[in-house]
Amino acid sequence: MTRRPFTDWHTHIYLPEHCGPVWTRRGLELVGKEAFGVATPEAHIQAMDEAGASHFAVVGLQIAMMGMHIPNDFIGTYLHAHKDRAIGVGSVDPTQAGAPQRLRDAVKEWGLSGVKISPPYQGFHPHSEEAYAIYRTAADLGIFVMFHQASVFAPDGHLEVASPSLIDKVAREFRGTKFLLAHFGKPWMNELVELMMKNPNVYADVSTLPIKTWQLYTGLRLAIEGRVTGRLLYGSDFPSFTPRQDIEAFLAISDLKMPLPIPREVVEDILYNRPFELLVQK
Repeated sequence: MTRRPFTDWHTHIYLPEHCGPVWTRRGLELVGKEAFGVATPEAHIQAMDEAGASHFAVVGLQIAMMGMHIPNDFIGTYLHAHKDRAIGVGSVDPTQAGAPQRLRDAVKEWGLSGVKISPPYQGFHPHSEEAYAIYRTAADLGIFVMFHQASVFAPDGHLEVASPSLIDKVAREFRGTKFLLAHFGKPWMNELVELMMKNPNVYADVSTLPIKTWQLYTGLRLAIEGRVTGRLLYGSDFPSFTPRQDIEAFLAISDLKMPLPIPREVVEDILYNRPFELLVQK
């Protein structure tokens, strides 16, 4: 395992009581781990240290219809304990009354750098007024917006609002705000690359993709041809994967014997050269 410093842009911390029954049960069904794994603060920092992560983003998530609620103060407290190497990405559920004010309060109290929302998990359209209230708040606060705009595992999830193309209108109308789409928009990597090509304020992370070899390969080839690899970020999605294991799988994509290979330098650039300054305003 390499010990070169890197930034992990997509990690989670939570306690069992934060997850709700759907997240807990589906984790056990899909990967054999309740809630997709242990994500206590202690387990998290151990995984980051073992992998040699110099910096990491800690991402929250709140989904009312699934009973998931990772408190922003839980994220903020951990952030303050590791403020020399961490940023916090809080969460609110736009479908819930008072979400914009709760976001404003959390950012001001804890110094969060971003907010995560998810149309397909939280059940709203990216062009709805409730969503726009969050975009306006994020723009006013100067924070970035992370979308889970990709496939979802929950049976009650809303795939009809999961397409990355739906973010084009948002990116056009909020040019001063940066948007980070998690999981490379899988399985719609082609749409996401087209979105990134026309909107320089759109970024994506590659979390969960190393175990999906064909999706990762296809997405990286599309990004190379679209000249947007400079806005792809590495993320492990801890605790679903530890960065120590995940990085090896990510780097191995360059070893595939394909007519159009993925150059090793492209993969290493994504892993090692994505500082917080890309998305975080000072």
